[in-house]
Amino acid sequence: MDWLEEAEMKETKEIAELVSRLEYLIGNECYNPNSHNGWTDEDGCSFRYPVTYENAAGEEERTRSSIYGLSKDRIGTVKYKFGSNQLYIGNGILAVLEYLERKYHLDFNELTKHDGRK
Repeated sequence: MDWLEEAEMKETKEIAELVSRLEYLIGNECYNPNSHNGWTDEDGCSFRYPVTYENAAGEEERTRSSIYGLSKDRIGTVKYKFGSNQLYIGNGILAVLEYLERKYHLDFNELTKHDGRK
């Protein structure tokens, strides 16, 4: 399948920031229909799924907040843990970005240079 070919995206600080922001959006989309909020008497609960990654000290860290400021060499360590399974969401997001680059002739390295965010 040629759409699965390896891409040539450079993993830069800006790409790491994009991956961090996209992961945050994805992680916020969790929902448990079997939960119950006793304060509001509502069934179902939306929540931020905890993300695990390797911090700058090389230690595994888990958080429910953002991972903004993630270094480019840590993208491959970003994952969701589901029991004994692990979804490497950082690598998954990179794969999607690379696919979009090939499919639509985009260049995220160039686009993130002109993002305008600090």
